[in-house]
Amino acid sequence: MKKNILKKKNGFSMIELLVVTTIMIILTTIALVSYRQATQNSRNAKRKTDMEIVRQQLILYRSDNGCYPSTATYLGMITEIGEYLNDIPYDPQGSAASPGYTYVPSGTCQGTGASGFTLGATLEPDSTAYTVQNP
Repeated sequence: MKKNILKKKNGFSMIELLVVTTIMIILTTIALVSYRQATQNSRNAKRKTDMEIVRQQLILYRSDNGCYPSTATYLGMITEIGEYLNDIPYDPQGSAASPGYTYVPSGTCQGTGASGFTLGATLEPDSTAYTVQNP
């Protein structure tokens, strides 16, 4: 009598390994895309928050001084209103020396300052302009 001896397979077949590897690659790709979008959204939220903080500080500056700063650069304006800020708000991909934001004064106020302003930032991923104006 001959016995049918079943041999136990050890390891995985090439197809099984290929399927598992493909699934892992797909999941990793989805995770990386989601992470990138989350970090972009986070940086955009910081930009919008920074613009609102600076706008509020400029309003406080105007209530104390009668006009907005007439300096035509963001860093110049930040220097002028420095006592109203704890730290310099700057773009998450910028630095304190190169903040990545803009400040444009508008109108004249008593000949020494501006009667309005526009703050600007560039949002990701398509370089959409985000502005805050007053008044």
